[in-house]
Amino acid sequence: VRSRKRKNFIAASFFRHFLRRPEEEMNTRNIQSLALRAGNNSNISSKTQACFRRRASYFHSVSHGNGAKRRPFSNDKHHSYALQGGSVEGVWVFHRHGDRTPSRPLCGEDMIEEEAAFWRTKLPSLDSSDRLNDKFSIDVHESHNEEFLDAKREPYGYLTMIGMQQMLKVGEKYHLRHCARNRVAGSFAGRHENTAFLEQWDVRVFSTNYLRTVMSAQCFLDGLLGNIEEGVDSGVSVKVRPRSNDTLNAFDRDPEFMLGLVTDVVESDYFQAQDAIAAPLAAKLAHYLPGLLKKGHRAHGGPSGINWIHATDHFVCRAAHGTKFTSLDAHDGVAEAEMQELALPSLAHLSWRFRQWYTSPPLLAAIGAPPLREIELQLKATPSVPAYERRPFTIYSCHDVTILALLYAIGANIVLDEASHFWPAYATTLAFELVKVDNRDLSDSYIVRILLNGEPITVNSQRIGGMLTMAEFSSIVDKVESGATRKKRDGDIQGEKCEESRELWTG
Repeated sequence: VRSRKRKNFIAASFFRHFLRRPEEEMNTRNIQSLALRAGNNSNISSKTQACFRRRASYFHSVSHGNGAKRRPFSNDKHHSYALQGGSVEGVWVFHRHGDRTPSRPLCGEDMIEEEAAFWRTKLPSLDSSDRLNDKFSIDVHESHNEEFLDAKREPYGYLTMIGMQQMLKVGEKYHLRHCARNRVAGSFAGRHENTAFLEQWDVRVFSTNYLRTVMSAQCFLDGLLGNIEEGVDSGVSVKVRPRSNDTLNAFDRDPEFMLGLVTDVVESDYFQAQDAIAAPLAAKLAHYLPGLLKKGHRAHGGPSGINWIHATDHFVCRAAHGTKFTSLDAHDGVAEAEMQELALPSLAHLSWRFRQWYTSPPLLAAIGAPPLREIELQLKATPSVPAYERRPFTIYSCHDVTILALLYAIGANIVLDEASHFWPAYATTLAFELVKVDNRDLSDSYIVRILLNGEPITVNSQRIGGMLTMAEFSSIVDKVESGATRKKRDGDIQGEKCEESRELWTG
């Protein structure tokens, strides 16, 4: 009975998140198919089946043009400043890259070529990349030796055509929201076709050193600054900062130190005991996906013995492209049904592992504090910018692990809730807006509005709407930063072994 209840709980928690994401993040008909399969699953309760069938019906109506679609960036008035209103004086947007191919092949050796050929059909053309480069140049610091971390793994880990469209749409939504700064507190400016975005905003873009994040940032800009003509340089570049002071991904900035922090968590008795429970699940996954047992999986540690990011990756990438979970290997239809059963608990365990990591103060301080401190300093400086100057609009193109860490750092209920298995989907955005709510030139005239995929979030268990005073936001950053108690030790992993493990941290 206990096992059955847990299965229902995991399934329901996963689908509550998975089926309520913005419809552009995933093919709606494919989500409908997943929901129908879950609704006909005899291993879950009739109540849960009914819930899945209702969600399938909803996505059926969406995919056929019927029913009401929820608009995350709606122009409707809100009862407070949680969603809109006030004068937006600065914007800082963290986004995950768009849909990508799997990080690496997990199939058997005999299927490697067929697997690679399939994913190459999902990649954008070189012409698409050239057009983006003409509009938005790339400025990579020399410390990276002119090489992206994912460039050698083609076609794996690359942005897909779906991913490009996702980021373009996200950029368009931010254009609609911020195309004209409204100087009247309490109201919101809609789309003003004659107002040039770059005349209002000082747009700056930073990316991690991955081709997929750089291209995602370019596509975001293409939607944000959609009036840029073909072949014309917009004057806005995507910058990849020096590895030593890049705030966006601590796993890349200091992999040996981060591995030491993760090891501290993994070696705890509680983690070892709980992760061991997932060993049978890991064994089933490895039976169908032998690539999970290849060199490098130990970087994540734990008795379960596989890389759970790669395991979950398998399901997410195929679901996004409407492909069967076993369509590229030698297994029969029975295997497909079993793989469908493994998808939900795989994500649940991945989410649990990262909850252990990001509730560790030293680890959270290492990855969450640097980007928060960076924008906190800019938030404080913005009110003193003269009225005639452009306001900051900063875009950070990063990864799921970065956004997840930021949510834990600010105390977002969506991740702290034990019943949640939230994981940032492709093209997820986490925006911090500095909003002036009255005309006084005082620090308490400003609030920090936090939006996840265009919607207010609850932080600190009680602050509904993700609104914080400047002092409250600074206090959160101070608290996260204070968790950095661990110093580097001589036994931390270094050298080539460290370089080989870097790709394993990031989705």
